[in-house]
Order: sequence, then C-alpha cells, then structure tokens
Amino acid sequence: MTSTDFSHILQEPEALIPEQAGHLKSIIEEFPYFQPARALYLKGLKTNESFKYNQELKTTAAYTTDRSILFDFITSEAFVQNEISQFIKQNTLHLKNYRCRCG
Repeated sequence: MTSTDFSHILQEPEALIPEQAGHLKSIIEEFPYFQPARALYLKGLKTNESFKYNQELKTTAAYTTDRSILFDFITSEAFVQNEISQFIKQNTLHLKNYRCRCG
C-alpha cells in the first residue's frame, strides 16, 4: 500500500475494499501504535461484517487515546473530521474562558 492509497482511504474510509484491509493489517502488525491504520482496519471489518470485528474492537480501543472519536468514526456513515475538530476547539476555548467563582 502506498502513502497515496493510505491518504485516499483516510479521506474516504467508506471506499475501503477487503484487499486494502489486508494491507492495513500488515501495517498494524509492523506499527502497532499507528491509530489511524487501526481505526481504518476496524471500520473495514465492521463494513464487511467480519467475525474478527469484536476482538479487534477491544484491541483498537486499548490502543486509542480518545474512544469517543473512535466510536463516532466506526458508527457513522460519513466521518466528518473537520466538524469534530471544530467542536473540540470550541470546547477548549470555553474551558479556557471559564473562571471559577469559588468562595
């Protein structure tokens, strides 16, 4: 799998085909902490209704820093990364502007 192929899958994960899922599995075996590859592989297993999905979900969740984003990615038809990124930025700004009115 080339970096161009991987980038294309990142941009359009619903276009993942079973052959590419095999390539993603190879990448995961070589780089186990590569979260985007794990998430894409998991999405491919879910899309293809693989029996390996449940076990891989547990493993991927263990390697993932933010499971809520993983959940959104896996369950959504179209993962809109920019919308999620904007939501996180808004929450961060809100928390920075929050002042404790204690005592």
